[in-house]
Amino acid sequence: MFKQNVPQNEVALRILKAADVLMAREGVQNLSTHKIAKEAGVSVGTIYLYFKDKDHLLNQLVLYLFDAFQTAIDQEYHADLPLFEQYQKLWHASWQFMLDNPNIVKNMHQYESLLQFQTTMKNCMSVEELPWNTFIKRGQSQKIIASLPPFVLYAISMRTAWELMYQQMMLEQSYSSEMIDEVILRTWKAITI
Repeated sequence: MFKQNVPQNEVALRILKAADVLMAREGVQNLSTHKIAKEAGVSVGTIYLYFKDKDHLLNQLVLYLFDAFQTAIDQEYHADLPLFEQYQKLWHASWQFMLDNPNIVKNMHQYESLLQFQTTMKNCMSVEELPWNTFIKRGQSQKIIASLPPFVLYAISMRTAWELMYQQMMLEQSYSSEMIDEVILRTWKAITI
């Protein structure tokens, strides 16, 4: 979805990933192009070949992360499954994405402070082809999912996955698959009629 807006060059991607690592380690307020360049193993001048300034780099990072997340979800989503199974797939794909990308979980609150994050979130809510929006629209047309906006339904269901993963990381403990399945069931009940 965001691929057309995200650099596909290996060096640019390495710079974006370095910014993500540094943000997790030092915080967004301590990021500089010099630190990012050092982490990426490139010169500061190389950064400016791909990004006009630090803000542009951070905007591109947000788009890159949204694209990575949506790609992971798209690969696991199957609209032909019964709705509850679709929901389980969405939940498990989100959970696996977070397991595979712990820096994204650590940085989520920092990303949310970036203007590009807010803009991208608003754009996502209007893209009908995204799995979450497709799932909600289908469930509402079948009178199974509550008649609330998709972003509200996300907040009371899928957002729980992000909060639990963050909590799991901060407490340095893993939740059992049985507990996750129970949470999936309970959040499903929160969005259904």
